Amino acid sequence: MADLLSVLYNVISPIFIVAGVAWVADRRIGLDPQPLSRALIYVFSPCLVLNSLVHSDMGGDEALSLAAVAFFGSIGMALVAWGVARAWGFDQRLESAFMLGVVLINAGNYGLPLNRLAFGPEGESRAMIYFIATYMISNSLGVFLAARGSRSTWEAVRTVFTIPLPYAVFAGLFLNVTKVPLPGPVNETVGLLAQASIPSMLVVLGIQLSRAHFAGRIAPMLAAGGLRLLVSPLIALGLVLLLGLTGVTRQVAIIEAAMPSAVISSVLATEFGADSDFVTGVVLLTTLASILTLSVLLLLVGWSG
Repeated sequence: MADLLSVLYNVISPIFIVAGVAWVADRRIGLDPQPLSRALIYVFSPCLVLNSLVHSDMGGDEALSLAAVAFFGSIGMALVAWGVARAWGFDQRLESAFMLGVVLINAGNYGLPLNRLAFGPEGESRAMIYFIATYMISNSLGVFLAARGSRSTWEAVRTVFTIPLPYAVFAGLFLNVTKVPLPGPVNETVGLLAQASIPSMLVVLGIQLSRAHFAGRIAPMLAAGGLRLLVSPLIALGLVLLLGLTGVTRQVAIIEAAMPSAVISSVLATEFGADSDFVTGVVLLTTLASILTLSVLLLLVGWSG
């Protein structure tokens, strides 16, 4: 119990404090989330991924297995969320927001510190690979889902190729495999911009929460939250058994799959015209509920403190 309280105190509380500061600032002086959202999508997040890949030393087979769990788990969740949204009769804008809240996960600013605290540096390095894979999904499938809420399918597909993060992944993988270092000033610049990514996400989350309206849509939000926190780790469990993952790699894959909805889903909804109020509500709901669900799941996967 003491260790779980330590997780709550050291990992979760800073997230809420930063978001709370942004919430208060928006209430008092009014903040515009659009410029910061664009900086996240086009500058900070690509630098975060490039920086992580360039300096990663994980083995290829293990990294590919973790990426496979993230990819196929996300595809599975997208299909489940699409089926639920269609059965519920959502319009396209709400359907896109529902799928964003279910598919995109907070594997970075929540998942990375949680896995480090639970499983040490070994857990953090594996969580980073999972995080990078989910960021690829966020900035490809996530952009498509967000854009289709207000644009045609073809326009949504075209939008995916305007996002720089996939190109940052390819560049980072190339530099990592070839062992070509970034020039000193470029490396320092990329590192500085990468550090801005997570706090910027939390500021955007705080602004969005200060403007959220939940009236009349509690049931769909609860459905999205249940899929995100309960169904997703079950799909991940099936995938890790299929791939034969063991030890810390297996634990991290399941825990990362159970993370709450990603702040980036609100960012994408804001940028591309999906129902950002709904997505923000799902982010808030799942983030609060994950305090309990992740605590229980850590014990189930064999965490010993």
